[in-house]
Amino acid sequence: MNRILTASEQLMWLSYNNSPENVTLSVTIKGSFTIDLLTEALAWLQLRHSRLRVKIVTNNQNQPQFSLENVPPIPLRVIERQGEEHWCREMVEELRHPLSWSKEPLLRVLLLHSPDISNLIITFHHCIGDGLSGAYLIRDILQFIGEPDNPRELLPDLPPVDEIIPDITKDVVIENLNESKYTKYILTTNYRNKPSENILDSLAIRLFHWTLSSAETTKLVARCRVEKTSGHGALCAAFLLAIAAEVKSSTEIILRCQTPVNIRNYLTIPVNENLGEYITRLVTAHRLNQKTDFWDLAREVKYKLNQVVADGKLFDDVLKARALLSSNSNKGGETSDSRKLGGIIDITITNLGNLNIKQQFGKIQLQELYLMATGSKSLPLLIGVATLKDKMCFICRYQESLVPDANAYNIKNTAMEQLLTALA
Repeated sequence: MNRILTASEQLMWLSYNNSPENVTLSVTIKGSFTIDLLTEALAWLQLRHSRLRVKIVTNNQNQPQFSLENVPPIPLRVIERQGEEHWCREMVEELRHPLSWSKEPLLRVLLLHSPDISNLIITFHHCIGDGLSGAYLIRDILQFIGEPDNPRELLPDLPPVDEIIPDITKDVVIENLNESKYTKYILTTNYRNKPSENILDSLAIRLFHWTLSSAETTKLVARCRVEKTSGHGALCAAFLLAIAAEVKSSTEIILRCQTPVNIRNYLTIPVNENLGEYITRLVTAHRLNQKTDFWDLAREVKYKLNQVVADGKLFDDVLKARALLSSNSNKGGETSDSRKLGGIIDITITNLGNLNIKQQFGKIQLQELYLMATGSKSLPLLIGVATLKDKMCFICRYQESLVPDANAYNIKNTAMEQLLTALA
């Protein structure tokens, strides 16, 4: 694992130098376990996943590379749990504060501990993993703690994603990387607040969370089958319509929605449950007016996402990273930010789908799982969704400097009303 970062990894690392790009997952665990056992579980996790045994250093040519030398154990911080909402407050800080990537592993762990209910929060650098990877890490930890007799297997050190994309994508030409016909954010033009130049001020993010019951989730899945769309298409439709309602435009508007898509099944080798950033970030544009139908919009989202696959453009993120780094190299090494590749984005909805992860591990139980990433300083709204045993867990992250509190909650409430009304 001592190697130079690939184009995708290097671009994410450069982004991280501008502001953190952390992936954070928080799970609620019912049942007691010792801190010593959690420490042992993290030691095992670091053995199982090769990307948790590296830090990032720069070589003599100032190129970033993964290094196995003198990497300490995964950092673990334990504090006393202070109520139901404590994890959400801590998650904000985990998203805002960078990892010590040049000195420590690219993952850290926080435990909010109590005798009966605890919250486990893991945070890692986006260049080594995605949300689904984080869910597998959580599962590995809980399995070690709750099922000590379970077989423990080391996972192979796989090539980076840039090297295992199909050859068909190598002839794709990427043009106008830094240009976009979409020049403004529809939602935030209504508000006077502007992004702060101070990094920590500009990352004054807020989080709130909610769930959809098992009955409602089951009903949503069944209705989506009837309507020939996906659950993700329905969620995107709900939030896009909610943003349009909040904007209160009397004319047609265009909103752009980003969807991180799992590409594990499209690579040239099986990656299975390995830790890695196996996603592509697809952006779809949608025209909305006062007559836009919910299910028509949901079908449109699904169609446009499927069309990217059909057009052979699923791996454009990798090609854009290569082209952008090459372009900046010719300009004298100007700092890049991978989060600008999609241009103007009004909302990102990252949806892990129905996780194939059990909830009972011996005497401990996984009750809820929430996923979030820091995201760009210019991204108004980011919704994280994960489903455990037909219970859908939502978390919304918004920028205080871009979207006032009341408006963020209005959008969430309207989106859920749109969704539940569509199911009626």
